[in-house]
Amino acid sequence: MPPSPSRRAEQTLIAANARIGVAKSLYFPTISLTGAFGTASTDLSSLFTASSRAWNFGVPVSVPLFTAGRIGGEVKAAEALQQQALYGYQQTIQNAFREVDDALLDRGKSGQRLDALSRQLKALNNYARLARMRYDEGYTSYLEVLDADRSLFNVELSHTTSQNVLFRSMINV
Repeated sequence: MPPSPSRRAEQTLIAANARIGVAKSLYFPTISLTGAFGTASTDLSSLFTASSRAWNFGVPVSVPLFTAGRIGGEVKAAEALQQQALYGYQQTIQNAFREVDDALLDRGKSGQRLDALSRQLKALNNYARLARMRYDEGYTSYLEVLDADRSLFNVELSHTTSQNVLFRSMINV
């Protein structure tokens, strides 16, 4: 399962923050701890050995002396990427809140519509019952019974559709 958009945006922001630290680390000297082909550097083994027990710093140390603003530019670029990731993260969070708010509003409106249709369904059930009774007693034609049944059927369909919409909105929340 892929990560959610908010989790992805959060991880992008964390990575951008880490890139700033990497870019700033270029200001500091670097010490080579390994030699060629991944083996231990001979200079590393002699770093702390001396016959007089004094520290011997014969290890190759590279210090950035003049970089013509390259390091500063890399730091600024990393900070710009971090700001872009922060903006993306904020947009993702705002979108998530908007989606939840829309889902809650949809659920409320669906519930209100279902309540109204339930009341209408109850009234039409009563109307259909009364129309049948009137027909059975000979006070009306069968057309009134058919009209009551047709109206009742249409509202039952709308009620079922509204229930479906309400259940879907409950899932979306």
